Amino acid sequence: MEQTAVPMFHVPDVRATVDWYTKLGFDVVNTYANEGDGLSFAILSFGSSRVMFNQGGQPSSSRRREVDLYIYTDGIDDLYQQLKERVEIIEPPHDTFYGMRELICRDLNRFWITFGQSSAHDSFLTAVQNGSIDKVNSLLHTNKPKPETLTAALVLAIDQRNEELIAILKTSGATSPAIVDAGVLQSYAGTYTDGAGFEVNVSFRDGRLYGALGKQEPFRLFALNQTTFTPLEFEDYGRLVFCPANGKVNQCKIKHGEFEKVLNRIEG
Repeated sequence: MEQTAVPMFHVPDVRATVDWYTKLGFDVVNTYANEGDGLSFAILSFGSSRVMFNQGGQPSSSRRREVDLYIYTDGIDDLYQQLKERVEIIEPPHDTFYGMRELICRDLNRFWITFGQSSAHDSFLTAVQNGSIDKVNSLLHTNKPKPETLTAALVLAIDQRNEELIAILKTSGATSPAIVDAGVLQSYAGTYTDGAGFEVNVSFRDGRLYGALGKQEPFRLFALNQTTFTPLEFEDYGRLVFCPANGKVNQCKIKHGEFEKVLNRIEG
């Protein structure tokens, strides 16, 4: 038997919930009645995924409830046009820093539903990573990647020594990443903190620089210039700027738009 996790929501009115979700595009897989006229339990599907609704849930006036439903799909912008007059929209289609394009709405029980698909940035980098020339050319014409996305893609193409992709990206306006000496990169490695619990861990391995917020998984950084770096995988995540002084790097800055935070390096 295939091992699959299926979320179960406890709701005040199973029949009303089923009606709401079927109007949204879900299909009914099975329902079970209670002793009255209502439903006590239902299983619905959306594409290959399923969700269960059980009786016994309590109404809520909270802005956001204890759990959300996250649905991976395509055509987020078209879906928004279909839903915007029919459901309460929390956030219209938008790109996130973690590589997803999302649409968030609220169901009749005030649970949030997030529809997510890969962002243009993530889709483009994936096509480059896979060496798909046709897909890259198609996305160049349809999505018109941002300059920084083109440069991040060029970094990947250079890693792969894919001369055809390198030529395509440069013709499309990709700027070559800054070349930083390995010794300089290694000098940036260390732990930086604001003294109030916020921490960035910078590491150097295989000739590359990586950054991690606290104990999160590290992400690869690429150079915009000799001291300024940004994550390869994420779009509009911000900048990490190192501040060398007197031959040492004791500080770095995190910049994102107007936001700037100074972090001090922890010795040892």
